[in-house]
Amino acid sequence: MFEIRQVEEEKQGSGQMRQLQESFLQQMVKEDWLSTEPVKNRLRQLKLTALAGEGLKLRYAAIELKVPSELMASRHKDRLLAGTLFQKVCRETAGGWKHIYPFGDEADPLRMYFLIPSKEGVEHASRAERFIEELLQKLKDIMELDCSCAAGLEVKGLKRVKNAFASCLCALNRTNRTAVEGWKEAGTSMVMTWLSPEEERRLAQMIELADLAAYERELDLLFEVGEREHIRFDISMYKSMRLLLLLTAIARKFECSGTALGKFMWNSHKTLAACTSPEALKQQLHELGLLVIEEVTLARNSRISALPEAVRRYMERNYGCELPLAAAAQLFGLEEHSLSRQFKQHVGIPLADYVAKIRMAKAEQLLQADSLKLQELALLVGYSSLSHFVSAFKKFSGKSPKEYRERLQRTR
Repeated sequence: MFEIRQVEEEKQGSGQMRQLQESFLQQMVKEDWLSTEPVKNRLRQLKLTALAGEGLKLRYAAIELKVPSELMASRHKDRLLAGTLFQKVCRETAGGWKHIYPFGDEADPLRMYFLIPSKEGVEHASRAERFIEELLQKLKDIMELDCSCAAGLEVKGLKRVKNAFASCLCALNRTNRTAVEGWKEAGTSMVMTWLSPEEERRLAQMIELADLAAYERELDLLFEVGEREHIRFDISMYKSMRLLLLLTAIARKFECSGTALGKFMWNSHKTLAACTSPEALKQQLHELGLLVIEEVTLARNSRISALPEAVRRYMERNYGCELPLAAAAQLFGLEEHSLSRQFKQHVGIPLADYVAKIRMAKAEQLLQADSLKLQELALLVGYSSLSHFVSAFKKFSGKSPKEYRERLQRTR
């Protein structure tokens, strides 16, 4: 009985770690970051240190299960079971490869993404392609269903991680429009024009200042006519996906009336993929940009503490990252003293105390897994020092983490 319980606790601990890792891999492309340092620190905390190295080359791959219409029309339980098995095969296959990191799409259980770092050397060449071929074969053998799959372009460094993800979305859309067998060409033949950091900052500033006229002018510049129509559309599609990630990050950052807009923006890549001309892409991005600008305007101008509520939601998602008051104020375009005052009025406690409260609640949840060492657990909830974590936890709950865990064990 003890051995069974121990195995279950180890599974629980590893499962919680995997969920935290996958959640953050999604955050890397969904969130707005002032710099890559908080990202690197969080990667180290989550035992993803290999992704935090200097000079790292990164690539995304994606795979989507093609479920027959008769199954899609059947019971919800059947579709759910198909998605569960699909994700299980994807994760197990990735687990057989060193440093391939899977994460699911929260809106689509039949789609998985993989972050694949690479190094110099023959053994690392075509690593993404070899992995996808193995995964396709396993899915065919186990599920007897076809898949769409793609690999995006390789980029260097975490600063360009969103570029890599956008190119992967473009490649997957190409695969869905053509034969599945052409997935390699879909990933390697794309013509990309990266959004420069200056262009990205300029676009973000226009949206966060609710300057719709400037945003429309920038769209006109981004979708200028190219020399050749097919190249023009490839570039337009890539820029659309890249801009969509920017809009998603801003929507998530300023969302103050629920998470519906952030989810809608994230899912809009399918709407963009259905467009057949640069003009249609530009029109879609105009409408999406208008929605985000309206949300930003609501957060900035509302008389009911909408902006501090947006900050509170942001901190709930990013409790593991070090984000002092000054950095949070800069991220939301506020004066430090103004954010401090507004946040305390809205929540009732200072920002730093609220973050500590979130971390302690998460620590209580993680303490249920006996397989997690306290040093590991401290890192997972954002503390670089075990003694600092123990002190904070005792102040919060009246017991040390060890005493709290022992009480849970006695209860069980």
